[in-house]
Amino acid sequence: MDGRRRRFAHAVAAGGLVLAGGAGAQSDYPNRPIRMIVPYPPGGSTDILARGFVEQLSRQLGQPVVIDNRPGASTNIGTEAAARSAPDGYTVYFGTSGLAANPHFGPVPAIDVFRDLAPVGMIASMSFMVAAHPALPAQDGGSLVALARSRPGKVTIASASLETQVITLCRRAGIDLMHVPYKGGAQAAADTMAGHTDTVIALLPVLLPHLQSGKLKALALCAAKRSPAFPSMPTFPEGGVSGYPAASWFALFTPAGVPAPILERLGAAAQAAATSSELVGRMTAQGIDMQASTARELADRLRADHAEQARLFKELK
Repeated sequence: MDGRRRRFAHAVAAGGLVLAGGAGAQSDYPNRPIRMIVPYPPGGSTDILARGFVEQLSRQLGQPVVIDNRPGASTNIGTEAAARSAPDGYTVYFGTSGLAANPHFGPVPAIDVFRDLAPVGMIASMSFMVAAHPALPAQDGGSLVALARSRPGKVTIASASLETQVITLCRRAGIDLMHVPYKGGAQAAADTMAGHTDTVIALLPVLLPHLQSGKLKALALCAAKRSPAFPSMPTFPEGGVSGYPAASWFALFTPAGVPAPILERLGAAAQAAATSSELVGRMTAQGIDMQASTARELADRLRADHAEQARLFKELK
């Protein structure tokens, strides 16, 4: 284990470093509003999940949790702002699986996730899916693969600059799709609905309303099983495609160095918030899978995904 992972493991085991003379401040934590940095703009699927989560988290902590949207640089702007905040428990970070991917695929963050952030707990995950303009002659993942093989480089796929996900899908399925990047998933979906692109890959909550209205056609969910939010949507494995982009996860972190009692308080509150029946019901209907965990489980997930992304980067180069 290298130095940064050793420090990360120690932070998880100890719950962070106890600040000198801070016992009194910790005992009445929290006694003022908490800021939660979200690395995406308002209105998207991540922001929708974050706002639902902070409603419940505020109730659990007895203090307002205020969202601070810090989009840009593939989540790095928000990540770096969180890591450089005071380690007093009054700034938390709504981190994503980009923490595992960005150090390999870029843009590489200016901070070290294992050194500069402390895990609190997993919150949820969302699967990617591929949808198409209704006129496209493909009905599921298998027929999309067949169509793409018959028209190499001709079938277009729009995304919110999800180049890694598109490359993963193409390499694993043995096809060549023409990637058309956009700044956001909503714009990518809109152009596919307008017929400017053939298909779109995005997180399920982004596409779900358009699938339900019939403006887009579901081809395949990038998951091993169907979604309760849209059970008629087939998966890539059902179409004979075993390799597909992994789900995007969302979790709570703090700057490294937050005292152990505060981390424990945040962890218990986050688990209670993420398992609230009200929130679970609302998010499940939008295609979001709530997945509460401990700090240790989140740390293990981050390490495993970091290693997997390193392997995938070598494979896809």
